[in-house]
Amino acid sequence: MKAGIFKWFIYLILTVFLIISFALPVYANLTEEIEARQQELEEIEKKQREERSALEQRLNREAALQEELQQLETRIHELRQEQERLAGDIALVEVEIGQVEEELSEAEEQLRYQEDLLKLRLRAIQQHGVISYVEVLFESSSFSDFLIRLHNLSLIAGNDLRLIEEIQVERDIIHTWKEELETKKRNLENMRAQVAANENELERAAGDRNVILSELQGEIALNMKAIQDLENEAQQLDEVIRKLLAEAASQFSGLHGALHYPIEAPTWISSGYGWRRDPFSGAQAWHGGVDMAPHNGAANYIIAAEEGKVIFSGWNGGYGNCIMIDHGGGTVTLYAHMSSLLVKVGDIVTRGQRIGRAGTTGYSTGVHLHFEVREFNKPAIRTYPSGGADHRYNPMNYF
Repeated sequence: MKAGIFKWFIYLILTVFLIISFALPVYANLTEEIEARQQELEEIEKKQREERSALEQRLNREAALQEELQQLETRIHELRQEQERLAGDIALVEVEIGQVEEELSEAEEQLRYQEDLLKLRLRAIQQHGVISYVEVLFESSSFSDFLIRLHNLSLIAGNDLRLIEEIQVERDIIHTWKEELETKKRNLENMRAQVAANENELERAAGDRNVILSELQGEIALNMKAIQDLENEAQQLDEVIRKLLAEAASQFSGLHGALHYPIEAPTWISSGYGWRRDPFSGAQAWHGGVDMAPHNGAANYIIAAEEGKVIFSGWNGGYGNCIMIDHGGGTVTLYAHMSSLLVKVGDIVTRGQRIGRAGTTGYSTGVHLHFEVREFNKPAIRTYPSGGADHRYNPMNYF
């Protein structure tokens, strides 16, 4: 009988040993896989940040190119209007040149007529000599008639010369005017040619910008696709991590036995668990944890009291920088007032792992760690009608 009991006891010990031996590697493997997946997720998030940064730069470049293209289009439109205005001015000048050429042609015709008339008179004089004029004069019936004839002959000759001179002056004026108009036309045509050259240059620049913009928009599309692909990959990986965390969390069965002291030495208990005088108001108040202060206000490392999963890491009102670790079985440890946090939500921590540094953030009168043990999310600060303390939640009972 005793031998059977002994064998059963040995069998029980071996079974427990095998279960523990099997569970520990499984948990270690889960932790390693979670860490690897989290590193993979961090790499994906890093790539996402890089892609988003590149996308932002390209979007800014796209906006700049769009604005530049708008300015180019505006300038091209202005140059085309300038082209139309110059073409109109050239057409008007050409009409003026045509009118001036007609006037010049008429003036030259009059000049030729007057010159021919004068030549005719001069040939008559040359053929008949001075006697013709003398005969005209001597045929006068009286001296007064002679004077009148002489005067008329002088007027005719003088008038011929004056008309010739006037026509020559008018012709020269018209000719000068024509030259000025032709010069104006050449200037307008040169301006129009320059405007056309500027317009062509701007159109080439706009074409180049459009090519760059098209390429840039293609890169933006690739960026956005890469971001979406990374987002999908991150979501899938996050789901894997959640499942692994849930699987890892199931490895925790609560707090059993003594906890690891949650702050590195040297420290002292600056405020115990239970009723106390509030350091701010001076009134009696419930203190749901234990305050552990480093000597000389040093920022000693804060230690995970037991293995578990981080379910909160950040600012938590009066607790300041705060970490909460789920140990399974509804038990949670809380660490408050830290100056810095070394773990994040979702991290699996081991017993004795450094998770932060002592500080005085939140409602605090000095550097210390406020440490709580919670069960099924019992509030840390409670009022008790009897005035007694619920010692199950006194952290000192766990050391």
